[in-house]
Amino acid sequence: AKIADGTIASVDLAAGVGRGETTGAIGGLKTSNDGTDAAHDLNIAVGFARDYTDAAELVLASALIKQIDATWAVGTNAGGLDSTDTVGANTGYGVYLIRRSDTGVVDVLISSDMTAAGSALTMPTNYDQKRLIGWVRTDGSANILAFTQVGDYFRITGELPTEVSDATITSEAYETATLTVPPSTIALIYGNMDENAGTGSNGRLYIITNGAGDDAGGGLIECWLGIQTAAAYDRHSMAGEVLTDSSGIIQYAGTKGNGTCTVSIHLIGCKLLTRSNP
Repeated sequence: AKIADGTIASVDLAAGVGRGETTGAIGGLKTSNDGTDAAHDLNIAVGFARDYTDAAELVLASALIKQIDATWAVGTNAGGLDSTDTVGANTGYGVYLIRRSDTGVVDVLISSDMTAAGSALTMPTNYDQKRLIGWVRTDGSANILAFTQVGDYFRITGELPTEVSDATITSEAYETATLTVPPSTIALIYGNMDENAGTGSNGRLYIITNGAGDDAGGGLIECWLGIQTAAAYDRHSMAGEVLTDSSGIIQYAGTKGNGTCTVSIHLIGCKLLTRSNP
């Protein structure tokens, strides 16, 4: 297609994919809560992507609506969930573009597997190509949280879910938490520490990438969050981002005074690095 004709479509763009491109090639495929049943249905816009193994172009020529609360079936306004999955509360799900290499039919599958490789997917019969294109999270009632996607950025726009609520921290000792985001993702989080510590408290809160060599005992160089105050009752809070490891794990620690302390971490969204860099 000629650029000058003003009618470039996803099919035209995809025709150039694979000519020296990498598996990072992706365009369109924006996901959103569907207006008819936002709590259970996803809308996937037209677009294209190279499959995970760099074997083919997957082109979605018509927008789809897929239902997370129904087992996958081909086509729009149909089930989208992996046949071996169930819709759970407070759970993260990967959204995959899938294709049959024998017929070229392209569809979308939703799975609790959120990895770029999708090795735990149960692909529908004869579908053999895939690409991770999105992420959603359910709330405590197993409904899809409202979200906005811009490229690889997924921002929860409903009530922020709580990932960690720990009232039994050991001062200056890191603990781990698995977030409901895809692995190797930049998680966007809001953390706070409520400390009823009495006079002369010295509360701090640290959140880091799992395995980073940061010292919660006071000599931090790369701490994501480190706030210190001295008051009878302290709340330390800040929004920021942290890289999860290959299992979606982060670490957190608190330096508390002489009272009780609760650390909580809330999820704002994520930058899905494995969407454009599988």
